[in-house]
Amino acid sequence: VRRAVSLALDRLRIVDAAVAGYAVPARGAVPPGIFEVSDEPYALPSANPEGAGALLDSAGYRRGANGMRSRAGQALAFTLLTVSTGDLAVEQLVQDDLRRIGIAVTIRSAELATFLSALRAPDKQYDAAYTGVPGDLGLGHLTAMFHSAQRGGALDYTGFHDSALDTLLDAARVADGPIARAAAWERVSSLLSADMPVTFVYHARGVQGRARSLDGVVMDLRGELATVARWSRRQ
Repeated sequence: VRRAVSLALDRLRIVDAAVAGYAVPARGAVPPGIFEVSDEPYALPSANPEGAGALLDSAGYRRGANGMRSRAGQALAFTLLTVSTGDLAVEQLVQDDLRRIGIAVTIRSAELATFLSALRAPDKQYDAAYTGVPGDLGLGHLTAMFHSAQRGGALDYTGFHDSALDTLLDAARVADGPIARAAAWERVSSLLSADMPVTFVYHARGVQGRARSLDGVVMDLRGELATVARWSRRQ
């Protein structure tokens, strides 16, 4: 079911409609552009509702007269927990994508403290949750989310920990050079894609700008202040 959910998501539509294009649709845990070891363009993921439907069919979840799926009389449905801010655009797009393949999703909003308490509780009581995680160029947030040493930590939202993943995370942390780091983190991403404790929807880019009176301003993945020492005011 988790793989079907990931296949059904129209990430391109979500990025365009919900965040005005200021993100990159995710095809894994590692954002594009961090290692810059390949000239190949980033392959944007595309939705595959037919493939998702085939997976659900093979798992015994059949469509009923109303178009929704069930197995042995049990409806294929879950509640999506989220924070009660904004217009819930992403959540509604996810709900629509999954309805199209016969999965019923109910959105439940909670205030931030309640939301975080549910995600961080040792005994996870929610079906699924939509949230963002502040990333970093060293990808330390993935270690904080999944390494067994971080069990019970602030980003232990899934409770998913695995010794093989621990080994890959440790190796990625000490990999030397961009090529070795890219390969090591790709192995981490591949294991997460196989076990699917989370579904990555997009990698946010944010928005930066500069005054026309400034010269020497160059922005990259490090943020808008990476070259501040070279800024100058135009005469």
